[in-house]
Amino acid sequence: MEKNPNPQPPTSPVLLGIYGQFLRSPNLTTTPESLPVRQIKNQVLRLYSLHLLVMIAIAIVIGQVINPQDNFLLEFFAGTSPWFWFTIAVIAAPLIEESIFRLPLRGSVFNLTLSMSLVVLLGIIGFSPFNRALVIGIGGMLAGLNIYLWFAQPKFPVRLQAAYTRYPRLIFYGLALLFGAIHITNYQPQMLPLLPLLVLPQVVVGLWLGFIRLRYGFGWAVLAHAFHNGLLLLPILLITGLGSAQLQAQGLDNIDPETLPFSDSLLILGIGFSFLGGLIFCGIHAWGVVREWQRNRAC
Repeated sequence: MEKNPNPQPPTSPVLLGIYGQFLRSPNLTTTPESLPVRQIKNQVLRLYSLHLLVMIAIAIVIGQVINPQDNFLLEFFAGTSPWFWFTIAVIAAPLIEESIFRLPLRGSVFNLTLSMSLVVLLGIIGFSPFNRALVIGIGGMLAGLNIYLWFAQPKFPVRLQAAYTRYPRLIFYGLALLFGAIHITNYQPQMLPLLPLLVLPQVVVGLWLGFIRLRYGFGWAVLAHAFHNGLLLLPILLITGLGSAQLQAQGLDNIDPETLPFSDSLLILGIGFSFLGGLIFCGIHAWGVVREWQRNRAC
């Protein structure tokens, strides 16, 4: 009897076991699981609770080595409407970033072409105010690339599938690392030596979103990304929308309790208690995920 050259490890019946097996041996060719919406939502949020605790721990370390002023996003959003923040972070960014970094986790000509086209189009938007000739050149390259992928190489889809079957780890982890690395643009140039630490939270999120995209489908990855961004943005939106002009000018890092209006004090307390409650909630669910995995291993 001929042996299977690519044996798969036995499937674990618990969520953390499934996720761990996937990270050890990513499979980019299986179809998404057909599960009830409620079950998918439960699994996504339970796994997110574990990742959020990891990201908070990393963020605490990052906070010890950089200043908030080193983040370009604060300057970018300064003086803009909270709805603009919401539109960019919760709607536009998840759609664009998932299309670039998670859509091509399924090896198809369409997915790869759309992803690469978005990369080039973003480059055009970024450079268009400075060099129109460059815009025309990149646009021509984009058109040529699409023609090449779609028409010029009939064997390209076959070769693409072969690459996805042969190099799943390289593709999965490569896209997760690229997703993290692109976020170094959020920081000042002098922070580049700290790149591995600064982008580590995004790499962790990229692994989680990649698993969701492959196990549950692309739409769930977009929704999970939007939920993550919205959760991180919520305190800033609350302060911008409900806080006084004094609180908005000072920010949470420079609060003067003696001059702070009572309404601002209540708002900050509400945000603080909500954060603490959310942390406890995540801790309980993360512990449940780990305990479920431990009990399964003991059986």
